[in-house]
Amino acid sequence: MTSAAIPTPSQLQALIGDRTVHIWGARHDGYAAHNVLARHGIGTEGFVDSSLSMQGERVFGKPVMLPADFFAGATLRTAFIVIASGFHADEIAAQCLRHGFRADRDFVVQSELRLFNYQVDISGSCNLRCISCPRGNFDEHRPKGFMSAAVYRELIEKILRDDPYTGIITLYNWGEPLLNRDLPEIVTITNEYGLLSAISSNLSFRLDFEPVVAARPTWFRISVSGWEGSYEVTHTGGNWTRLMENVYRLAEYRDRHHPGMMVEVFYHIYGHNRDDILRWQALCNELGFVLRYRHAALAPLDNIESVIDGRPINERVRSTMGLQALQVEDVMHRAYAERQRPCYYERHLWINWDLAVAHCMEWYRPDLNLVEGSFLDVTADELIAARDGSQFCARCKARGIHRCFVVYSDEKLIAERNSIPFAEKVV
Repeated sequence: MTSAAIPTPSQLQALIGDRTVHIWGARHDGYAAHNVLARHGIGTEGFVDSSLSMQGERVFGKPVMLPADFFAGATLRTAFIVIASGFHADEIAAQCLRHGFRADRDFVVQSELRLFNYQVDISGSCNLRCISCPRGNFDEHRPKGFMSAAVYRELIEKILRDDPYTGIITLYNWGEPLLNRDLPEIVTITNEYGLLSAISSNLSFRLDFEPVVAARPTWFRISVSGWEGSYEVTHTGGNWTRLMENVYRLAEYRDRHHPGMMVEVFYHIYGHNRDDILRWQALCNELGFVLRYRHAALAPLDNIESVIDGRPINERVRSTMGLQALQVEDVMHRAYAERQRPCYYERHLWINWDLAVAHCMEWYRPDLNLVEGSFLDVTADELIAARDGSQFCARCKARGIHRCFVVYSDEKLIAERNSIPFAEKVV
């Protein structure tokens, strides 16, 4: 793929014609698709999503419907689909084809319009040392530091020059973004350029984050794993009391400054915290948050590779594996079986706070970069060529490692394994 192969917004509008547009995927990528289409004068009718947890929700004031309900009323003459699901785009495309919708005529895949999905780690530090995360289980790290608002503005301007279908900037990866004192200004800049912003936080600290919410981020995730004492086992270094205080503050700040902000509690399912999810569901119902969940993953992929290769692992990795509800061997068996399927991360760019471009957002080795030097000095086509020619990516995909975190996130597998109690009620 090259940047010249992507249709212009006017060409996309001509393809859609007078049909109503439906976005398949009601999370990150769906938000981005909605925003990009609106920026180019293309309206949307609603969202399609198979996740039960999204049913009954509204995104940007528009309904979320199940695929069966959508296909019951949609026709080729009346509906056009933009597939905006990272992990399952190929499955969704196949489902569209089975219902007579034609690729590049009746539906397009968002990831084929944009060059990359941009993950900007504005914070090179975290206050926790979670044993399932490289911040807690890796001994070598990239330099610590924070991206300034001035540098962030330069970065955004370059992204939009290179990639006009960009709709959302994810302001985190391995760092805690709320530690960056420039975050309110960074969110403001993102809004100024017509982009959505996504934040994920552990909220387990003493910080005044009201200015962040007042800056109006689009989407705010709280990462949790358990309730009371079980929470602190895997959110290592976290403080339950501070977390709860901040959860209620977040709801208060949202209501005061930005009622439209989407708040998601992202629950990591371990063997010891299975039943606690019901208490989180009750709290989400009380505060108007959305609950999402996945089997707790062993991160980063460097650790997955060490396990399957039989290389030594440290005590923190062993502790994580001992608590997991879904074991690495089972995950990799399933991941290897679907190794021919696409890599969700292949069209992501992880840009570190110092503008280094990491090779992959799910591998962690500090010396593993996609290109040398600063993101600001590399062209879009050079980044594409580096990704397409990567032997590291080729080896990862040949072994099925690239599908590992997709398996951890598979909600159908969670239901099949009865990994949460009364799964039908967690919607």
